Amino acid sequence: MQKIDIVYLWVDGSDKKWLAEKNKWLKKLLNITNTNADAERYRDNGELKYSLRSIEKYIPWVNHIYIITDFNQVPKWLNTKNKKITIIQHSDIMPAKIRPTFNSNTIEMCLHNIPNLSERFLLINDDMFCNRPLSPRFFFDKRGRTRTMFCSKHPQKNIDKWLESSDNYTSTIIRSAKLIDDIYGKKMYKFSPSHGIDPYLKSSWIECRNHPLIKKHIDKNIHNKFRTSTELQRWLFTLYAAVNKRGKLYRSRPHKSSRHKILDFIYNTLHWYKTGKSSYVCPCVLGHEKSLKNCAVFCINDSGDNTPEMLQANIDYLEARFPNKSEFEK
Repeated sequence: MQKIDIVYLWVDGSDKKWLAEKNKWLKKLLNITNTNADAERYRDNGELKYSLRSIEKYIPWVNHIYIITDFNQVPKWLNTKNKKITIIQHSDIMPAKIRPTFNSNTIEMCLHNIPNLSERFLLINDDMFCNRPLSPRFFFDKRGRTRTMFCSKHPQKNIDKWLESSDNYTSTIIRSAKLIDDIYGKKMYKFSPSHGIDPYLKSSWIECRNHPLIKKHIDKNIHNKFRTSTELQRWLFTLYAAVNKRGKLYRSRPHKSSRHKILDFIYNTLHWYKTGKSSYVCPCVLGHEKSLKNCAVFCINDSGDNTPEMLQANIDYLEARFPNKSEFEK
């Protein structure tokens, strides 16, 4: 297996300079003056430190780690002298005409411009964690193809009506699938990201990015400084790899631990092999401890409903789960 890199997107949403710029553009473009608009999307809860601890502990074979940020932000605890980590500013990968941006979709469309990025790389949000030892084969098969987890969707037959009733995030997933359908005649609507660690091939990513029927959409979308429902999402690159036989999609079946104990037991027994290889996502760890224990990868996906007590519970859990300081810390 060739070298495999990791790419993180990270932002400190409490940084005064960054926050002032964000609010300036919110007011200018959307006439919004509320500085807390979508605060959880940019809130730094300190997860990156624990995500890196999980990387060091469970996938130490990673070649290099790139952390994408802006406004010269750097986590205070990060050991920037570590040769395995490189901080990448938006200006390193994005043209001036689309900066600054507060849109992760825009940033992700430019990741292939990272200097020296390996052909195979993993894209990880800072709230995602490895939960046990994973080999490169977990992310890439023996032929080097990507292995990506997905959740199933049940779309309406009328795609336009489905789009009308969907939130911004789901809309970007549908539009990405629709573009693949328009180009290749492949119905990929039932597939949706599982909030896990996603593998990519840089060559396939660039080919997709430059496809004449795709490029025009991306070139237009990357001017959006905030997320909209009309954009494409990086899921597009996963679907593109799949239809071109450079990637495979695997159903994620997270371990269940709800109030329906008997149904959960039946489900977990039937799918015991897949639950151990799947990802799990929750906004707060409280009540999800059993499911978090029985997964390969997990994501603590922040929510606007999270209280300070819930955020503290998440950090307490991560500190207990990954107590040892990594080489990436001062």
